[in-house]
Amino acid sequence: MKVCFPVNTNQRLQSTIFGHFASAPLFLEVDTDTGKVISIPNCDRSDPDAGCNPFKALAGRQLDGVVVGGVGDGMLQMLNSMGFRVFQAQTENLQENVELFGKNALTEIVMQNSAEAGRCAGVEDDHQCSHTHGDEHCCDH
Repeated sequence: MKVCFPVNTNQRLQSTIFGHFASAPLFLEVDTDTGKVISIPNCDRSDPDAGCNPFKALAGRQLDGVVVGGVGDGMLQMLNSMGFRVFQAQTENLQENVELFGKNALTEIVMQNSAEAGRCAGVEDDHQCSHTHGDEHCCDH
């Protein structure tokens, strides 16, 4: 199975899950069968200076789940419209959440409870992403 996680830096399975999905600098796609980890910059490769763009970053990917620390209603709707099921992380540790996902022990976030369960960890609603898009994370790999 392939599962996606928002992270600040790529430390493979030892990565820490980023608290706000939409503004994470990177996504890590983990193949739970093989252990392979792929780093995906959170931007539109055709316009990296435009800022975070999870829709463009994840378009066309085949994912069995997206595990988040926090996600807003609009982003949850977008991920669902892309065919992705979204799950609430239980710890900040990516590897622990991979194991929980494999055991079906993560709660799926749905619109009815996303306002309570899916809000951004420690981030105000009117925030901007906290990284630049010309840096090592975005689109120059």
